[in-house]
Amino acid sequence: MPTDILYIRISCTSCHGSRIYSAGGYYDSMKPGKWSTCPYCDWEGMVYVEASVNVIVDYLAELPPEHQTLILQKLAQKKSEI
Repeated sequence: MPTDILYIRISCTSCHGSRIYSAGGYYDSMKPGKWSTCPYCDWEGMVYVEASVNVIVDYLAELPPEHQTLILQKLAQKKSEI
């Protein structure tokens, strides 16, 4: 059963995708352990967030017309099966 929430993958908002995370303050070469890998994102610097309806619509609107048509056909087919 599908969930009612769609997630998208974006660049981490804490480290901006750099994977470098500060426990506070500026970089201090005498305390390199103060900086570590970001605890919020994966190894690529990405996180999953809930996609709003506007983001989904914007994404679909940017697809080529043939992909839009295919998606609408498959959606209509699924709705008719229900």
